[in-house]
Amino acid sequence: MSMTAKRRLHDIYQLSDFEKAVKRYLPKAVYEYVRNGAGAELSLRRNRAIFQRYLWRPYRLRDVSSVNTKITLFGEEYAKPFGLAPTGGAAMTRYDADRIEAAAARRHNLFYALSANSLTPLEEIIRINPRAWFAAYLPSDLSIIDGMIDRVQKAGYPVLLITCDVPVPAQRIAETRAGYSMPIRPNLRATIGGILNPGWTFGTLGRTILRDRNPKIVNIRPQGGPGLFSNEIAAVGGSPNFTWDHIRHIRKRWKGKLILKGILRPEDAKEAAKIGVDGIGISDHGARLLDSTVSPLEVLPEIRKAAKDMSVVIDSGFRCGSDVLKAMALGADAVMLGRPFLQACALAGGAGLDKAVSILGTEVNRDLALLGVTDLASLDASLLKDLGAVPFVEPALENT
Repeated sequence: MSMTAKRRLHDIYQLSDFEKAVKRYLPKAVYEYVRNGAGAELSLRRNRAIFQRYLWRPYRLRDVSSVNTKITLFGEEYAKPFGLAPTGGAAMTRYDADRIEAAAARRHNLFYALSANSLTPLEEIIRINPRAWFAAYLPSDLSIIDGMIDRVQKAGYPVLLITCDVPVPAQRIAETRAGYSMPIRPNLRATIGGILNPGWTFGTLGRTILRDRNPKIVNIRPQGGPGLFSNEIAAVGGSPNFTWDHIRHIRKRWKGKLILKGILRPEDAKEAAKIGVDGIGISDHGARLLDSTVSPLEVLPEIRKAAKDMSVVIDSGFRCGSDVLKAMALGADAVMLGRPFLQACALAGGAGLDKAVSILGTEVNRDLALLGVTDLASLDASLLKDLGAVPFVEPALENT
């Protein structure tokens, strides 16, 4: 670990510390892109408040000298019940962030999903991490869909995750106010941010442009994708006429495991089960799309029931070991985390991710023992007191 990484990680004790620390090293526009949510950010705050609805009822006087936190997901065994969620635009936070995250996940035996909204060719990531998943944004054009499926299958990805909750672009006010834009366009606020953060300007943006000349979102289409400075970057995302018929078509063509990410209703989980989907991702996209949505954790029990034999993973708002175990007790098979791991990578690269995984893994082990259980299979809703109500969350008035 470099001296710079040691210094930056010195006062990191919990995952929430990464967000506070990385604010000093990223331009405000990039920091807000990672941090902010949609609209007035009510859902962003509520995704954290929802965990206060459930309180633990631990067992006592049980032998917890040894605990097992391994999981099996889509036929693969992983060391912990959490993994790295797909995070678009990771390369804007740190040079080579996609490669760093893929390598860290393999190093710690965690599952990891590469976002289609990335600068590193998917063929390179699978060589770094042969068990990586691919998280796709697909249009309604069947020729493009088929081309992407063939490309991902040829590369050897075992799991295809379809991001199905972005039919139209979202509005995120904080990042816009800070000067973040795609395609990249010079503006006063972003320029000032770059000047005030030369480490990022030269170490991340500068190195990326020097290496790639015209950095492109290379995994959005069969033959690549648009550049960061191109107006064609609007193609990055879903499509308003992408429907269940497309999922049926994908299921017939894709031979590996298939996950639908963005599900918040049991009816949609039931439809996925009929089609033969292998997994459901309960997610509100980290509250980055539609404000005032239900939080994934509060709809987990009903979706778990509707999902039947499908695997259920969940994300949005998870920040500690207790959060992860609450989801497991309510029926999740695993938890994906996005912002904390991305912020850890931005702060200190691989060393930051090692620290984040260590913190969260230790919390999971410790909390499992404090609950009086020795394995994840012993977690169920009887360990939780459901208070029924979620504390009221004030909207962020500065973003209204």
